[in-house]
Amino acid sequence: MVGVMNRSLGRIASGIAVCLLLVSCSGGDVEEAEIVRPAKLHVVKASADRFDASFPAIIEAGSSSTLTFQVGGLLESLPVLEGQPVRKGAVIGRLDQRRYQNAVNSARAQYATAESEYQSAVKLLEGDAIARIAVDQRRAQRDVARASLDSAQKDLTDTVLRAPFSGVVAVKHATRFENIQPQQEIITLQSVGRVEAVVSVPASVVAALGNDPQDVTEEYVVLNAAPDLKIPGTFRSATTQADTQSQTFKVKFSFTPPPNMTVLPGMTGTVFGSRSLVEGEGATQISVPLGAIQANGKERSVWVVDKKTMTVKKRKILVDKDVGEEIAVRSGLKAGETIVAAGAAYLQEGMKIRPYQP
Repeated sequence: MVGVMNRSLGRIASGIAVCLLLVSCSGGDVEEAEIVRPAKLHVVKASADRFDASFPAIIEAGSSSTLTFQVGGLLESLPVLEGQPVRKGAVIGRLDQRRYQNAVNSARAQYATAESEYQSAVKLLEGDAIARIAVDQRRAQRDVARASLDSAQKDLTDTVLRAPFSGVVAVKHATRFENIQPQQEIITLQSVGRVEAVVSVPASVVAALGNDPQDVTEEYVVLNAAPDLKIPGTFRSATTQADTQSQTFKVKFSFTPPPNMTVLPGMTGTVFGSRSLVEGEGATQISVPLGAIQANGKERSVWVVDKKTMTVKKRKILVDKDVGEEIAVRSGLKAGETIVAAGAAYLQEGMKIRPYQP
């Protein structure tokens, strides 16, 4: 029995020795698999005579007005609600009219007296019973009284606030029985129907665009609330003076929301458009996706892909102001090169990649 056990232990020890020998011969090194990162690629293209761009937009009403009273007083009536549609000429609010009605009655009485005195003076002048200068004085007093009456009547009319156009009550700034001061904001009225998408365009893009606003191949608005819907838009206006802080120009595009779709001021979206470039240096322009740009302080760079080895190499570039989803590149890239459009933050110099397949 003891002999059998000794022979078993011997076989186990021999097996362990063989395993150790194999490990020692292999050197103990295990080859690691090469890491191949997936990345979204983008082929750089140059536009010879067109500029395609997209810019974030804020939606505004086609017309918007903050209504105020020209006179002050107690706000006796404010029969509108926020979100309520109103027609042009509809009563928005009314002040207490007693003081203004009394002023009209007093001015009317003064005018009647002045008119009567003037007519009496005219008759006396016909009989040469009064000097002409006295008649002129009474005529002047009559004219002053007439002007006072007109002013009092206008103040009385101004105690009623009416809608200057048909629209929707966006915001109520006052409440009933409040003591209102002249020019105090009462409501904000916004038009319905066509609305505007307002974007900020960098000066570099404005300089490259043609002067004819009608020279547009396609413009449309995509709302964040309806990302799958393209709404045709029309260029409306552009400021000619840049914002002092952002150095951008405000451009407005008008569009009509589709039926059964509510579009309210303050919503966000994106304006897409294509326009002619002016001849010159800006006539050939390269733009890359915003996600392709890597920032290190003031330096900007992209990962350029070697199509033969499918490895990446970082390259410095010069870009225009970072506005919009596409960034214009001044130098450092040329048409036909392939860069990493997304996933660049996880790359290293010389790393191997493969095209990302969603």
